[in-house]
Amino acid sequence: MSRWNTGKKTYQMAKSLRRQRGGFTAVYLMDALRCGYRHQASPENYFVLRFYELDERERGTYLTSGRSSMADRRLNRFMTKKNNQILASKHLFYRHFSDFVRRKSLYVPEVSLTEFLNFLEAHETVVLKPDRGLMGHGIEKVQTKEIEDKKELYERCRDGGLLIEEKIRQHEELEKVSSCVNSIRINAARDSKGKIRLIGACLKCGAGEAAADNFHSGGIAYPLDLKTGTVSGPGRNNKEIRDYERHPGSLVYMPGFTVPCWDAVIACVTQAMEHMPKIGYIGWDIAVTPEGPEMIEGNCHWPGGNIIQLDGIGKYPLIQECLEGVE
Repeated sequence: MSRWNTGKKTYQMAKSLRRQRGGFTAVYLMDALRCGYRHQASPENYFVLRFYELDERERGTYLTSGRSSMADRRLNRFMTKKNNQILASKHLFYRHFSDFVRRKSLYVPEVSLTEFLNFLEAHETVVLKPDRGLMGHGIEKVQTKEIEDKKELYERCRDGGLLIEEKIRQHEELEKVSSCVNSIRINAARDSKGKIRLIGACLKCGAGEAAADNFHSGGIAYPLDLKTGTVSGPGRNNKEIRDYERHPGSLVYMPGFTVPCWDAVIACVTQAMEHMPKIGYIGWDIAVTPEGPEMIEGNCHWPGGNIIQLDGIGKYPLIQECLEGVE
C-alpha cells in the first residue's frame, strides 16, 4: 500500500473513531501515524486492537501488520514455489491436503458440463468460491433447485475460475451460533529448532445472512483459549467499537462457549504443519463437523494478526521466541 493510500485510510479510520468514540480526528490521526512508524501498525491494527487505549509498552507486545510481515519473510524463508502455489489455490490445496478435506468439490475450469450438472444433481446446496479469493470475497451459497440456467452458471464458473463444493455440515453446537460455517483460526509457527508453536486462536462467526465468516466480510471474531478451545471474552468486528458478548444474529452468549472436538482440532493443525514441513508461519482455518475437524484453507503470507489477539494479549513475544536463532 502506498504512503498516500495509507494516509487516506488512516484519516478515514480516525474520522470513524471520532464519530464512535468522540475526541478529535487530528489526535487519532497523529497517534495512528506514530504507531505506524514506531510499531509498524496498520490503520486496522490501531482500530481493531484498540491501540488508542494502550500505552507504548502494551503496543510493543502486539503482532502488528509490519511485524507479521517480517515474521512471514523470515519464518517462511524455506517455502518453495510449489508450496506457495498450493496455499494460494484452493483446488490445489484440497488435493494436497486431501487427508484433511472430506467435502466434495470440483474446479470448474477442469470439468465438463456433464460433470458439473451431475454435481448439482447430487447436492441441494452448493458453495461457489474464487480459486484464489481473499478475505471471503466472492463466496456464494446457491440452492440448486433455484438455478434457472445451469449451463449459464457452468460457463460463469468456468470462465471465472471458480470452485463448486458441497456445503460443510457443521457441528450442531456451532450451528446454534450461526448457520454460516463458523470456522476456527489457529496461527501456528515453527521455531528455529523445528518445534511447532501455536501462536493464537479465534472463532470466526458469520453475521446476518453472510455466506462467509471472514472478518473482512462482516464477520465477528471471538478469542479462544488455546488449551481448552473456550471463548475467553467478547467478540469484535472491524467496523465498530463494540464488544459482542452475544452473537448479534442468534443471541447466543459466547464467553464460555467451547468449540467441540478441540483436541482433534489441535491435532489437525499439528498434522497439517507436518504435511508441509517447509511452512514456518501460517494461519489455518478449520470447520468442525459432526465427524470432526474439516480443513478449509491455510493462510500463508498474510495469516491475520488482529483476530488472534482479541483476548487483549499481544502475540509478538511468541513470534520473537520462534525467531530466536533464525538468520
